[in-house]
Amino acid sequence: MSTSQPVESHVSPTPRRPGLPWWQAGLLGVAGAVAANLVLLGVGHLAGASMTHPDETGQTVGVTVGGVAFMSVLPLAVGFAAAVALSLLWKGFLRTAQITGAALALVSAAGPLLLEADTPTRVVLALMHVVMAPAVWLSLETVRRRVLAG
Repeated sequence: MSTSQPVESHVSPTPRRPGLPWWQAGLLGVAGAVAANLVLLGVGHLAGASMTHPDETGQTVGVTVGGVAFMSVLPLAVGFAAAVALSLLWKGFLRTAQITGAALALVSAAGPLLLEADTPTRVVLALMHVVMAPAVWLSLETVRRRVLAG
């Protein structure tokens, strides 16, 4: 009576490519930025920030959950989509977009610091801009790694 042994396969499984597909990276980047900014909004309220500021007409407006979500999603999603689309023409554009997007996010943090609002509100709003820098960098980095892997 013979016993059969399983035959070992010498075919290695397909290696997993690093990074994420562009749509997953984009969704995770946007979701992370929105979540972080909503946490900052909550922290602002807990810290006693008024979370109000004057708009272009001089009227005082409140910072809302919907406004924070919208202003987190829109610039990141548009910039991310543009960067990924342009990377189809030149792979190196992803690194350029990382640097440019993160720098713009950090520079834009100066805007809230110049508002006529209480200090905690200005700080929280500026931090919301700063949050966008790692969101841009990391989401594009995951796409970049996947693209460069082949």
